[in-house]
Amino acid sequence: MDIIYISALSSRRLIDKLYTKTNQNPGYAVQKFSRLLVSGMIENGQSVLALSNPPITRSNSKGLFHNIKTEMEDKIKYKYIPFFNIPFIKHVCVFIYTFFYILFWGFRNRKDKSVICDTLSISASLAALLATKINRIKCCGVFTDIYGLMVGNNTRSYIKQLAARLNNRYSSMFTHYILLTEQMNLVVNPNKRPYMVMEALCDINESSTSIAEVVKHDPPIILYAGGIEEKYGLGVLVEAFIQLKKLNAELHIYGSGSFVPELKKRCQLDPRLKYFGVKPNADIVEAERQASILVNPRFTSEEFTKYSFPSKNMEYMVSGTPVLTTLLPGMPKEYYDFIYLISEETVEGFKSAISAVMEVHPDTLKEKGNKARAFVLEKKNNIKQAERIVRFLQSY
Repeated sequence: MDIIYISALSSRRLIDKLYTKTNQNPGYAVQKFSRLLVSGMIENGQSVLALSNPPITRSNSKGLFHNIKTEMEDKIKYKYIPFFNIPFIKHVCVFIYTFFYILFWGFRNRKDKSVICDTLSISASLAALLATKINRIKCCGVFTDIYGLMVGNNTRSYIKQLAARLNNRYSSMFTHYILLTEQMNLVVNPNKRPYMVMEALCDINESSTSIAEVVKHDPPIILYAGGIEEKYGLGVLVEAFIQLKKLNAELHIYGSGSFVPELKKRCQLDPRLKYFGVKPNADIVEAERQASILVNPRFTSEEFTKYSFPSKNMEYMVSGTPVLTTLLPGMPKEYYDFIYLISEETVEGFKSAISAVMEVHPDTLKEKGNKARAFVLEKKNNIKQAERIVRFLQSY
């Protein structure tokens, strides 16, 4: 099958360049997800072109016009959409280029072709939808989140509010759907078109990485990596840890977000609490392996938790370090045997859960982490998940 994958996916070379230049997060989580998915489809014998709207904005580049050459890296061919780096104008450029590229690409051998869109790439996805309506080829939406819930109603950005409305409107227009949770289907697929639930995926290459010789940090580390937002449970997590004054452990936090200023103040109150800012994914993965516990404190009461699989938990589990998490509704029950759960989402509940896990014998923690790692590498690796996607697209 000939596949065009539309997203912000860019080569590691370009992403590293953006990070080195600005020290800002160029969307590591999005990049990792898309790269694993594309590489998985290529390993399943599919011809895939990554048509990319790269994560270049005025905040990380002052260049007015970007026309990056097509490049090949690790078997993935990246074709970058040219654009003027001006708000709104960039979206117009991306829309026009994508529309005509997909339109003319799809006219020949249309039965053997599919377009897959990361629906968070709104301008390119909307253009692809319109083009595929004309040349009548499959257009599959990958929903890793629901944009309107991510943005919320309180954002002051007119562009983001407009994007949310567009995303909500075109979500029902795809011919096929790849979803991370079953609950998403009720929201984005009202026409009941073919869909599959993928949850998340992990890197099959991690199977060849030995974690047997990994030395755990002393004192033990409890680690969180992700968005630093109070609505993600960071405030409660930090407060619970600070109140555990006798706990011989450190809480390490990586990422960026609106809670960072308050977090830095808390770090001054307790030397066991440490904030490391934004780091490349490879550095985060190594830190996760050296930690004793990886925590995901996200509140289950937030509406958006039903419509996203915690991909952070997947990365955590691959590390071989045991995971302590809230009972997120987007996580199927088959995962429960491989994680530790926070049952009460309060400061006292977090304190109780952290204390209980830190009292578990290190050998038992290691066994728990190893079982979780083996489970996701066998059942949820990117080769197997991509194979499911290929079969799904070919069966309709």
